[in-house]
Amino acid sequence: MISFSDRFIRNTLSFIGFPLSLFQHISSTYQRNQYNPSGRMIEINQHNIHVNVSGKGSSTIILESGMGGCSLDWCHVQPVLAEDATVITYDRAGFGWSSPSPSEPTCQQYVDDLRSLLTTLGRKPPFLLVGHSYGGMIMRLFAATYPDEVTGLVLVDSTHENRYLSEHIDPVRKNQREKALKLYRLGYLLSPIAIPRLMRMHIGSKRLPPEILQIARVLGYRTSAYKSAYLELLNTGESSIQLLQAPQLRSDLPVIVLSAGIQHNDWIKEQKYLLHLSHLTTQNIVEDSWHAIQIHRPDAVIKAIKSLLN
Repeated sequence: MISFSDRFIRNTLSFIGFPLSLFQHISSTYQRNQYNPSGRMIEINQHNIHVNVSGKGSSTIILESGMGGCSLDWCHVQPVLAEDATVITYDRAGFGWSSPSPSEPTCQQYVDDLRSLLTTLGRKPPFLLVGHSYGGMIMRLFAATYPDEVTGLVLVDSTHENRYLSEHIDPVRKNQREKALKLYRLGYLLSPIAIPRLMRMHIGSKRLPPEILQIARVLGYRTSAYKSAYLELLNTGESSIQLLQAPQLRSDLPVIVLSAGIQHNDWIKEQKYLLHLSHLTTQNIVEDSWHAIQIHRPDAVIKAIKSLLN
């Protein structure tokens, strides 16, 4: 939950900088209207979710983005997979084209939202789950909550819950987390007065197609996106506890841990922890990729998913 002091500072800045607040609102509305949602808007749990369903195969693949990400992150992957299966991407509450949710964003809340979304869409199991980074935590919790509905799990350089649990945070990681919190907090405080937009702060990967990158920036500069990202990070401790308290994954669940080769040593170490999720867990290291493997090496992600699909 965002503190009272942060909310007070944010509201004060919005009041003092009213002309900039008006500019942010007009710019967000105008630019967003230039880019219609690529999928459908579905109302669930008191907010609207943008979902993109493609393909017609009997198997259903669900792609979950990392922290602060949206469905555009899978633009290199979804079209290829849709040749052989039904593929679902969506924007979590507050991101992409989706509206904010009245609920606190945690892994459990996202699992509940995804469950409601699938029910509303009329999509029935089995599901093959794919999660990048923080999205891997969400997919793990979904698989633990609904074990009989999941046929496979691909973790794309997924976050391990130890990264957010205080008893496992060493000084280096603590410093990394504090820096991330400061950055996300600044985005939350300053986005209502258009500072990130005016400073053209970095959003999206340059490896995205130019037209997709432009949309990602338009959607990413929204005030709700900065607030939702800050809330996600603030609630990572609670999300990690939810994972720890969840049932173990099925021992016979096929799991592929797809790890980026270009990473910090502590992250590489945590990838090894994921190998104990089931008896059928294997690891593939993409040596020449950074964290966002689905953008840097989409072929590796597609290959891993298809190996479980077959």
